[in-house]
Amino acid sequence: MEDTRRLVDLTSHASDLSEASHTLAQAFQAGEESPLWVPLTSHAVTAYTRPFILSNVRSRLDEMPGITAVPTVLKPVHDLVRKYRNTTVAHSQSDLTMPVPVAILDAAGQAVDVIGVSVIQPMPRVIAEQFHSLISAMEDIVDQATEPVRGRLRAWSKQQGPENISRWERPELIHAADTDFTAARKRKRTPRHTSYWRVECLSSGQQPDEGLIG
Repeated sequence: MEDTRRLVDLTSHASDLSEASHTLAQAFQAGEESPLWVPLTSHAVTAYTRPFILSNVRSRLDEMPGITAVPTVLKPVHDLVRKYRNTTVAHSQSDLTMPVPVAILDAAGQAVDVIGVSVIQPMPRVIAEQFHSLISAMEDIVDQATEPVRGRLRAWSKQQGPENISRWERPELIHAADTDFTAARKRKRTPRHTSYWRVECLSSGQQPDEGLIG
């Protein structure tokens, strides 16, 4: 059913935008001077950009019907964030990172050692604040596009009897050990999820409720 597929894609995009929003909030909480600022803002950029990249398992957000364009006032920020992801976060191509060899000199000016140093310019807070506004705007756009899809599916599902509902395809749930963790399998059109669990054997004298499962 077309609306079912559309709801899956919109839900996936909403999840990425939510991830970007929460990660950026953590960056603001940590502060621009924190060592967490760069990894958190970088991850927020990665999560935000996912919906706008070609995927084998979902439609691009900006190519889906019912999705309005990025607000004009925020388009420069959107373009900046995507470029930042492509040249700096996902690849090392911009001059925001400057790797240089540095000679260590003694008091007489003689070189005694050489080291490599990278000078990195993180995302400025003023840009991060604009980025936050962009994420919020796109979350609103996705929410607005999702509601009519949910409405049509709600109306259709209410017309289905218990017998039809019992024949609906259910998600495939797989359990595996955490040592078998892999990201090699691609997401399928039909829902499938693998939960990876850690199981520890009880040591001698340990009570059952002290064992750790999961």
